[in-house]
Amino acid sequence: MKIAFSYDIGKDAENFIKSAQSANNPKPTKLQEIYIAEQGENLDPAKVKSFLKKYVQENKIDVNMAVSEIDKKWQYVEHEFIRRTENVFGRYPADIHAYLSTNSRCTYNIEQNYFFVFVTSKNPNALIMHELLHFYTWRRLHDELIKKGISSEKYNNIKESLTELLNLEYKDLMEGYEDKGYSQHKKMRELVREIWAQNKDLDHLITELIAD
Repeated sequence: MKIAFSYDIGKDAENFIKSAQSANNPKPTKLQEIYIAEQGENLDPAKVKSFLKKYVQENKIDVNMAVSEIDKKWQYVEHEFIRRTENVFGRYPADIHAYLSTNSRCTYNIEQNYFFVFVTSKNPNALIMHELLHFYTWRRLHDELIKKGISSEKYNNIKESLTELLNLEYKDLMEGYEDKGYSQHKKMRELVREIWAQNKDLDHLITELIAD
């Protein structure tokens, strides 16, 4: 599995609109607040694209340089991240595209194998690892859990809570960053930490999370 990085204004607008409908955090980001103040709450794709283009220009964001820098930083940890993750979740069978976004809240598309990275993030590698863990989780667990009757809400809670593994197994790759997750998953993340310390087995961990 390899990641290709790029910036596309259309994709940036897509992320902006999709992230405004986040199930985990409905509060507008700072950039979305600026848009609402200027344009109202109508997230028309053409208006969003025009707004983002103006924002990039006015804030002198060099998206091409950002693509190059984020790609370069990722190369330092890519091999080790993939090695560790595939030891736990198994191989992810496709390459993935990472689009840079001017919005700080980033979404992803499992079916089409792409996700978004905040263009001015101080620690893009941590964000990339967070999103990739969602892809590995989906590949390994989603269909299996849904067949067992696990609700989409429960799967989402498990998926988000599993990013606690970043703090446990990837700490040396995180450059001091801590993946805190969402407040509503605090209890389950604590359970992940407790169970993983006792038995580093994903199947056992998932069984316990389902039972919780």
